[in-house]
Amino acid sequence: MALTKPTTRGRHDHPVPRKQDDPLPGDLVSDEPEPPEAGKPEEPQDLPDEVLHLCMQLNEAGYRAEIRLGQVVVSPWMSEETNEIIDRLSKLLLPLGMAKGWRFFCNWAVHVPPMLDHRLPDLLVLPRKAERLDRMRVHGRSVLLAVEVCSPGNQKVDWQEKPLDYARAGVPRYLIVDPVASPRRVALMSDPLPDLKPFDYHRQAYQQIVTVEEGGVLELPEPFGIKIETSALFEVSPPEPAE
Repeated sequence: MALTKPTTRGRHDHPVPRKQDDPLPGDLVSDEPEPPEAGKPEEPQDLPDEVLHLCMQLNEAGYRAEIRLGQVVVSPWMSEETNEIIDRLSKLLLPLGMAKGWRFFCNWAVHVPPMLDHRLPDLLVLPRKAERLDRMRVHGRSVLLAVEVCSPGNQKVDWQEKPLDYARAGVPRYLIVDPVASPRRVALMSDPLPDLKPFDYHRQAYQQIVTVEEGGVLELPEPFGIKIETSALFEVSPPEPAE
């Protein structure tokens, strides 16, 4: 996908959203071969209580502890920019969420079967009675929306690994907000394939992908049924006045 130079647009001068066959920005397309484990049959694994307890302790201490392919992956908590974007998006969704009784979480994980892997979205929108696996994880099929905000350190993971993981989990809608790309963009992935395997990197995990560059309008389909001004997600907050 070719990248274009950002242009100055008014809030209501909206570029047309694009449906894509390849969801990756051009600078994220990798020529690396699939991991050597690709194609190997996966086997369900039981997650020891001490591992789950470790993940919960790390999350409470300010880290993000995910489990991918049976291995614990730890990363720093959300950056200031990520928090700002999640705050803006949450405020846009909050009136609808309050009317429908939805719940918003930044520290609940999505279970990725058949192993007891999990991913921790930057924002998780759930119905009032989400289907839970345990104390910190929910089943993807009960998720309304999983959101990831890219940073320089996780951009490729958000675009390349997590679509496959969330689709395998059955998450119906995956939203990527990418302030690192040039131009900045938002992508909505929906309609996950039902027969994905852990190493299906060669397949497009979601059948519907719409990408909107900053300044455009992204439509969130039902049960949301709203349109989001992408510029509102990337606006720079004014500095706090000194006391």
